[in-house]
Amino acid sequence: MNTPHIKVNLVNRMVKGCHDFDGTRKEDLSFSKMERLTVISHTDDPNWVKARNGKGQEGLIPLDYVTVLQEVKLGSMGWFHGGISREEAEKLLTPREDGFFLVRESTNFPGDYTLCVCFQDKVEHYRVILDKYKKLTIDDEEDFDTLPSLIEHYEKDADGLCTKLKKFAPNVRFYEAEMKRAFRENNWTIEKCDLTLTDTILGKGEFGDVRLGEFKGQKVAVKTLNDKIFEPEP
Repeated sequence: MNTPHIKVNLVNRMVKGCHDFDGTRKEDLSFSKMERLTVISHTDDPNWVKARNGKGQEGLIPLDYVTVLQEVKLGSMGWFHGGISREEAEKLLTPREDGFFLVRESTNFPGDYTLCVCFQDKVEHYRVILDKYKKLTIDDEEDFDTLPSLIEHYEKDADGLCTKLKKFAPNVRFYEAEMKRAFRENNWTIEKCDLTLTDTILGKGEFGDVRLGEFKGQKVAVKTLNDKIFEPEP
């Protein structure tokens, strides 16, 4: 087990043991199969890195004995709402349909998460614990490498929850960001400085006016929205 590794930056990445490793040197960090560790620095030898385990112990580990866990960007998960409060979560979970859910960061246990699920017109809040091996669990029986894998499991079977997960409350901020990204990548947006609006109104509607404009030397019709549609409802 000494295949040269391509130099990839693994600092702060999570790895999982795929074999037991019993270190033979003072600077080695022993670990067991399935144990999770965090890479903290590279070494001159591309086959070894310095890592930290769940107990805070540090040492050298061989890359041939671990697998690098895939990074999960929770911000890209439509059901993840970040650091909202319990009260905000319950407001978002309306109507209270069985299986309607979202995930938020735990307010009482930093580093953990909370799965909020509607059942029988109430919202149940389940603590998702991140254990010392960096695995996620609700009941200390089933554990998961990532939040998405935990959610997928409970979408298939309630497995001790009040109900299985059926539909999530979407994170509007996530979808807004995704729309902006799509517009940028597909060149659907234009620079404001390239557009000139005139005072000529071509038409009027319930939500705004259509005005004559000029875009890169060409006359165009521009739909403008009234400010009042952005005002919150009483």
